[in-house]
Amino acid sequence: MFRQRLLSALIGIPIVIFSVWNGKLMLYGLILLISTLALRELYSLGGLERKDLAVIGLLGNFIILTIAYLGDANQLLFMLISFFILLNIYTVFIFPVNLQGLMLIIWGKLYVTCLFAHFFWLRALNNGFFLLLSVLLATWASDTGAYACGLTLGKRKLIPAVSPKKSLEGAVGGILFAGVTLVLLAPLLNMGRLQAAVIGVFFSLVGQFGDLAESALKRWGRAKDSGKFLPGHGGVLDRLDSLLFAVPAAYYLFLFLL
Repeated sequence: MFRQRLLSALIGIPIVIFSVWNGKLMLYGLILLISTLALRELYSLGGLERKDLAVIGLLGNFIILTIAYLGDANQLLFMLISFFILLNIYTVFIFPVNLQGLMLIIWGKLYVTCLFAHFFWLRALNNGFFLLLSVLLATWASDTGAYACGLTLGKRKLIPAVSPKKSLEGAVGGILFAGVTLVLLAPLLNMGRLQAAVIGVFFSLVGQFGDLAESALKRWGRAKDSGKFLPGHGGVLDRLDSLLFAVPAAYYLFLFLL
């Protein structure tokens, strides 16, 4: 298991960092790919049976992410409302239909598509490469710290009903690892070390809630992992759940600070 996790990380992390550095079409292609895979996992967890709704969901993901890449956050509300109206119009023609499937498609637009769009917008900010890189590294450090400290020191369960294996000690370890990581990156972010440490703690907390939210989703879907795309890591959602919360939070935080 450890070797699989290490191999996946050694292959995946350089690809992600290079895509973030390159930005533009390479980042767009990567986000489009992983968001499509994440949506497929979400539909599987939710037991979506209608292929036509799945196609609509994936097509909506492509269109909204493309507009988000070409534009900015100001178009997000328009895109969501348009998709919601068109989806409901389609539902009228195919009724009767299981509305749980409809809700799953809408949830996917909020949880996957809209949150992934913030990768583009954060990268587009001034000094965007280092800003996005800082979120990635802090979140990965938080995940690593939580895993290591939970494995070696974990005794007190965090929220056992949602994630039985996560511990309070692991959560604290993740916070410390993320804080130290941002302190080391402070010069690249043009920040004081104290400010960077506080932001690192913030990223860790938001990311850990993203992890717990995805764990609750898996409990609801009665699945151990969201998928089997990454050896040793589970599915795409399993690896990106923290970032799905941390990156949007970072975008609005840096937008306010800058």
